Amino acid sequence: MTLNTLPPGFIMGDGSTAGATVRTGWKRLGWVATLVTVSLVVLAILVFTQAPSSTAPLSTNNARPEGARAVAEILRQQGVDVTESSTLSGASEALGADGTLVIASYYYLDEDQIASILEWPGPVVWLAPEGYDLGYIHESLVYGIADGETPVHAQCNLPAAQTADTIVAPGPRINLQWSTAAVSACFVNVEYGSVLVRITRTPAEPMSVIAAPSLLTNKGLATSGNAALALHTLGTTDKVAWYMGTLYDSSTLASGGQEGVALIAPAWVNAAALAAALVFLMAGLWRGRRVGPLMTEPLPVVVPASEATRGRARLYRRGRAFGHAAAALRAGSARRLAQRLGLGPHADRATLAFAVAASSSADVATVDSLIFGPPPRDEAAMLDVVRRLDALESEVDPT
Repeated sequence: MTLNTLPPGFIMGDGSTAGATVRTGWKRLGWVATLVTVSLVVLAILVFTQAPSSTAPLSTNNARPEGARAVAEILRQQGVDVTESSTLSGASEALGADGTLVIASYYYLDEDQIASILEWPGPVVWLAPEGYDLGYIHESLVYGIADGETPVHAQCNLPAAQTADTIVAPGPRINLQWSTAAVSACFVNVEYGSVLVRITRTPAEPMSVIAAPSLLTNKGLATSGNAALALHTLGTTDKVAWYMGTLYDSSTLASGGQEGVALIAPAWVNAAALAAALVFLMAGLWRGRRVGPLMTEPLPVVVPASEATRGRARLYRRGRAFGHAAAALRAGSARRLAQRLGLGPHADRATLAFAVAASSSADVATVDSLIFGPPPRDEAAMLDVVRRLDALESEVDPT
């Protein structure tokens, strides 16, 4: 037989052509390319169109009333480079040689970190420090009493305070335990305390403490002279590092310290991880094995359930295991009776006995002995238990 004399219907190989195989391969590659393209587009949208946001109070990325995005944007419009950092080492890199360091979050600062802040050669601004932090900043400072929306005048010679003249800043105040030439208090209410304290270390190293956080918030910035005081206090240099501390920051301005992966990772890492997860999910849906309907497997022998029951009974009889056989029969009867009477599967012995007795002519003791009694000693006793159980089940009325 030659190739020209093949019988009708005979196909060599798998019946496909080279062109069909190539087209199938390109279709599969097309799906892969589509998935990759869509994932890259999603990643680009997430990375380049989503502006940084935060819900932390006094954060420059927080546009809510308690945030500080407004003052940061105004400073940027005036040519000041404002950088928010969650680590002191990151703040040190953003400060340059003599930038302004703003401490807007201080809950997790330890003594070494505070010491490195106090040694910073440029201006430092503390925003609303707690009472226990004031002693680290200067020994003469103590926590005052919170004031309401009472306008307060400058009452000092600082240029920033003179420019603002009057402010309205509800919130805590600071008191001076004793007067010193290095410490100036501004916007003082004799009953509550002062809003601004200036500590002069050197002319190039002023340290300001703003007691009321509402002075710089998006909500309070436009009130009275608040904006003037905030901008003249924060905008004295061309760089501002805005520190928002976290529990995981152990760095200092001097040494840098150790940073966690979550802190040093770029902002686009989360978006990239999400895009990668979408790629794996879509690839799994595309290439994963489809589980079809269950199929019955032909067995060499089909054994009816009744045959298995009779076989077990013969084993019990041959081994003279009358107790095991009776226990199985009693358990099945108890389960059916409980179900018929509407009892739960965990009904106790007394409950079942009372319910069965109430629905039959047998008394409670008889029912209890029949269902939960001792095992039969011989075959005749076991058959008697079987007959009595059958009679009891037929007598019980579910209603």
